[in-house]
Amino acid sequence: MIRKGLEGVKICKSSICFLDGENGRLYYRGIPVEELAEKSSFEETAYLLWFGKLPTKIELENFRKKMAECRELSDESVRMLHNLPKGLHYIDVLKIFLSIQGSTDEVDEDLEDKAIKIASVFPTILAYYYRYSQGKEIIRPRKDLSHVENFYYMMFGDTNGKVHLLESTFILLMEQDINASTFAALVIASTLSDMYSSIVGALGALKGPLHGGASEKVPPMLEEIGNEDRVEAFVQKCLSEKRKIMGFGHRVYRTFDPRAVYLKKVLQEHFSESRLFKIAQRLEEYIVSNRIKNIYPNVDLYSSILFEEFGFPRNMFTALFATARVVGWTAHVIEYVNDNKLIRPTSEYVGPLNVEYISIERRDEDGQNSC
Repeated sequence: MIRKGLEGVKICKSSICFLDGENGRLYYRGIPVEELAEKSSFEETAYLLWFGKLPTKIELENFRKKMAECRELSDESVRMLHNLPKGLHYIDVLKIFLSIQGSTDEVDEDLEDKAIKIASVFPTILAYYYRYSQGKEIIRPRKDLSHVENFYYMMFGDTNGKVHLLESTFILLMEQDINASTFAALVIASTLSDMYSSIVGALGALKGPLHGGASEKVPPMLEEIGNEDRVEAFVQKCLSEKRKIMGFGHRVYRTFDPRAVYLKKVLQEHFSESRLFKIAQRLEEYIVSNRIKNIYPNVDLYSSILFEEFGFPRNMFTALFATARVVGWTAHVIEYVNDNKLIRPTSEYVGPLNVEYISIERRDEDGQNSC
């Protein structure tokens, strides 16, 4: 039986994540994601996903130091930065630098160590390219700051008292079962290619507007609406034009996305006066109360507004998603290759058979086409 889009098809057994789409629940290693977002840190949650347990104080301290040690780019990579065009999409920048790093990283390491190196350098790549493209001097990473604090510091040159809200957002985005980008990573990993190649493939999948790229479409859509009073007219226009409403709907969740619920509360508490947030709230209220297509807000609706409030450029939003999701990608790669089988699906052929080959001379004479 054909399952278009592989909907409902299970490709492996995993202990990393459980997504209950019917009830709107998401768990990392059995822990509700909201609890981790509220109480944990980026490093602690990454450790949980990679190693299968919460770390002790000593393990966490050593792990933080290890991630901090892996933040810097090589001198060759920094020199290459200044040869890039300044208008690239940030996902493409990540792909470029990760491909280079992977081609030169020949160290025989455990996959966990590779994962740490890859995840640790993502913020540096983004911050360096951002400052270069803005004509600003790059800011080197600091080892005394946490993963997310250091990222914000390298981007903007200072610290932010609300950076823990950004950290919570990254935790919420860190993992989501076998989504399109995770599956892309696993397909590549199943060939026993290197982890860098797997993550470059995942980045390519994430870029699409039906996946992580949707977050960049939300703020322009909210600006197009303009104000809360125009929400109904906008939705009706989208319906008549068969246009997708960005930030709503999900392939798995059949009710509220728990990540969106959490981030909505964060915005209500800390950014309640945001114009875009007010429009988004009204949009959610109208769509849900009127059961428009039976869709609910997903994480993109509110994470994009939070990214906007923190001052990140919109064409970086998908890359911010990747900065978190790289932990989940690498965790799944590690788990899958430990019991590896080449992923090789098939198709149901619906074309003709035993078609006669017509020579090019006859094709010219008869005006016929060959298959």
